[in-house]
Amino acid sequence: MGQDLPALQARFGARYPQWLLAVLMIGSMAMVLASTSINVALPAIMADFAIGRPLAQWLSTGFLAAMTAGLLLAAWAHARLGARRTAQFGLLLFILSSLLALVAQAAWQLIALRVVQGLCAGIIQPLAVVLLFRIFSGGGRGMALGLYGLGVMVAPTLGPTIGGYLVDHFGWVAVFWLPLPMCLLALFGGQWLLPSRREKTTPFLDVWAFALLCLGLFGLLGALAEAQRFAWQAPRVWATALLGVLAVAGFLWRSAHSAHPLLPLRLWRHTGFRNAGWVALTLGVGLYGSTYLIPLYLQTIEGYSAGRAGLLLLPTGLLMGIASFAGGWLSDRLSAAMLLVSGLLVFAVSAGGLGWLGQGASFAVLCFWASIGRIGLGLLLPALSTGSLDVLGPEELAQGAGSITFVRQLGGAFGVNILTFFLEWRHEAEGGNLLAEAQAFQQSFWLLAAVFALTVLAAWRVRAVKS
Repeated sequence: MGQDLPALQARFGARYPQWLLAVLMIGSMAMVLASTSINVALPAIMADFAIGRPLAQWLSTGFLAAMTAGLLLAAWAHARLGARRTAQFGLLLFILSSLLALVAQAAWQLIALRVVQGLCAGIIQPLAVVLLFRIFSGGGRGMALGLYGLGVMVAPTLGPTIGGYLVDHFGWVAVFWLPLPMCLLALFGGQWLLPSRREKTTPFLDVWAFALLCLGLFGLLGALAEAQRFAWQAPRVWATALLGVLAVAGFLWRSAHSAHPLLPLRLWRHTGFRNAGWVALTLGVGLYGSTYLIPLYLQTIEGYSAGRAGLLLLPTGLLMGIASFAGGWLSDRLSAAMLLVSGLLVFAVSAGGLGWLGQGASFAVLCFWASIGRIGLGLLLPALSTGSLDVLGPEELAQGAGSITFVRQLGGAFGVNILTFFLEWRHEAEGGNLLAEAQAFQQSFWLLAAVFALTVLAAWRVRAVKS
């Protein structure tokens, strides 16, 4: 019995694309939920394990870095194992690592398990965009991407909201079992709805390239993390940075000269894809960087509990979902460039507004400025998918989806890392007291605003063909 998309659609009927969309949304939401719900638990974990911000940030950046590396395995795993087996393996390993986190006794154990979770998330997530592009090839692609974006973009905000409430009542362990019900639902739904067709001629995985990528990512992130505690002249800082740079250079060289590269650099020959890559990088910085900064600011400076900090982000998530749905509808009618520029400018205004606020701002005012930023992010994702993938041929879709998501997650991993470095640097430079910390947070929001405003130049050059 056939197990490819046409056979499954014939078996389940006209509503199969909607059922598939629902399963893909649930699986992706579980992965993204896990990536951001940890942020409201960081103060509790730091207190429980007696660690500082430079080490605690690895719970976020370690996940994002591993997810970034795992994204480049997605196309190979999809072809070699099929979408169904790839998703099942990733979900089962993710569930196991979540259960082990409940009995962790040291910070390094939690960080290691978060790295495993990130790898699973990276392998699973790109499958959704590829399958949606194929099953909605006859029309309605923009609307489907908008609905999918509704889940993917709302989950980073709902994670801290639900996670904050659970942390207040059950402790930090709650954020590790939070995604489990959705993982189980996606696991069983995928057994029936995901295609299992494999390409038997898939080339072997370039293990050396993958190893160089992991070494480069964690080397550079590690150097920035160590620079928060030691001088740049310290061997543990500059040597780690040098190792990371050399590993990244080796990975890029191998990708450029390999017949079957993990990262297909040839995709960047398309001007639209190249400029969409810059937008994706910035989107990752804003999405994960702001979701890291805002709960930390609320708990550290404003004295909010984890639950109240998460509650402030609840309306922002709802507005982001509406904006994402509207962005999908608009992407079938307006140019990707116009939507990308609009989303970037709206977020830049929001980040600038948060930087302008002083300590003691009301709950409503903080929520207002955070909500404006989420509207901007909601407009970006559907337009980014359309603008980056519509310029590619059908045979490039799988690699294109994985590559653009790779760039977005790369922005998230380094965005959180650089913002933490910037925050610690400005805190010390301003005097090292509580007032200095408040000023450091304000300056970090201004940095986000500047990055988004500058990316408008690249977004305006994205010219996608309408679906």
